[in-house]
Amino acid sequence: MSRASSPRRLGGAPLTLRGLGAVLLGVALLITASALGRIELALFGLALVLLVVGGWITLGLAGRVTDVDRSLSTDVASVGGISRVEARLLLSARPVPGGTWRDELPAALRPIGTDAAPDGPMGELPPGGRGTLHVSYAVIGMRRGRHSIGPLQTAAVDPFGLARRRTTIGMRTAVTIVPAVMPLPPLPGSPGAIGSSQLTTGRHGQGADNLIPRPYAPGDSMRRIHWRASAHHGAFMVREEERETTPRAIVVLDRGIARWGQTASHFGDEQFEAAVTLCVSAAWSLARDGYSVSVVDSDGAPIGLVESHDDMSALLVSFASLAPRGEDTLSRLAAGIGNWSAAPVILIAGRLMPADVAELGPVAAQASRAILLCADPQGDALERASRAGWHVARLGHDVESAWLAATRPDEDPRREAVSARAGR
Repeated sequence: MSRASSPRRLGGAPLTLRGLGAVLLGVALLITASALGRIELALFGLALVLLVVGGWITLGLAGRVTDVDRSLSTDVASVGGISRVEARLLLSARPVPGGTWRDELPAALRPIGTDAAPDGPMGELPPGGRGTLHVSYAVIGMRRGRHSIGPLQTAAVDPFGLARRRTTIGMRTAVTIVPAVMPLPPLPGSPGAIGSSQLTTGRHGQGADNLIPRPYAPGDSMRRIHWRASAHHGAFMVREEERETTPRAIVVLDRGIARWGQTASHFGDEQFEAAVTLCVSAAWSLARDGYSVSVVDSDGAPIGLVESHDDMSALLVSFASLAPRGEDTLSRLAAGIGNWSAAPVILIAGRLMPADVAELGPVAAQASRAILLCADPQGDALERASRAGWHVARLGHDVESAWLAATRPDEDPRREAVSARAGR
């Protein structure tokens, strides 16, 4: 059934086509009766008009939807993810005459399923209903950001199908749409790649079983003497516990507006959206593989720290409204992450000029592994970065392919031609 002919479509006119025809016919009969002096025509015309007026009165006295309460089946919606919207429609004490309801959705959410119409999710109001009506529908996230669902619109028609009453319940429900998270393969050599524990050990801390004896020194507590080791060495030895530490990684998202498209600030730039998806996906994958992940801007300004599932949830919410900013700070990257010299660094950039590569050289020299994914490389920027020690790839719509091209070029048959040229 076409949208124009669907009986469930909410019309805005106060009269249905049948009611409009009845009014026009009634007026025509009254005019004709006045001209011909026929009382029966006047009575018939007046009856048609009064029938329409009676329909309006019936709708005015009938019950209606007075409030709506919505909730999502998930804490937040995600781009490409499916969520269910559960809604409770509160009806007045008087029974409703039936009709239809439609919930207004932002462009960032698209309804799916059998109850979805092109202009929003719709449903039927049962004739005679009262109390609470529970409805639900499924939506899929199309664009990240902070949006709202609503208002709810209802349309009721009198029993004769002549008059229509349309009401709007203005309550809106806020919904946060976070970026999609793609599962990425672990970095070569990472704890997740070699199957080791998420934790490694360091010296001078508190632990339970990682005990290393050392010679006694003045000031050590007698309670720390390791008697078995002392007997073995023939001198007092004290316990020194190893401290469990987590390897660190850093993910850099260059947010300089000059390096992205003009629509990036309004979530309309595909390259920046791919960069956001890669950023949160890399942070999640590195945290999964045992890293403490710091997500920063190109000047080292912190965006988020991911060490647990709760941290990842908070990062996703913050990225729901993350946009580029005016200042270009890529040249300050080396100074901004100076304390992370032993960690892998993943840099996600937009437009990259060949002249920018020289300023990034110190980062590649200090990082344990330097990965550069660029959405818009200019000239031979990627080739220069590769010679400077970066593992490079061009970032496109396929985030996983770009990640494989930069981290495991020998295993990715779809790697960019620039990777092959840079290795020559």
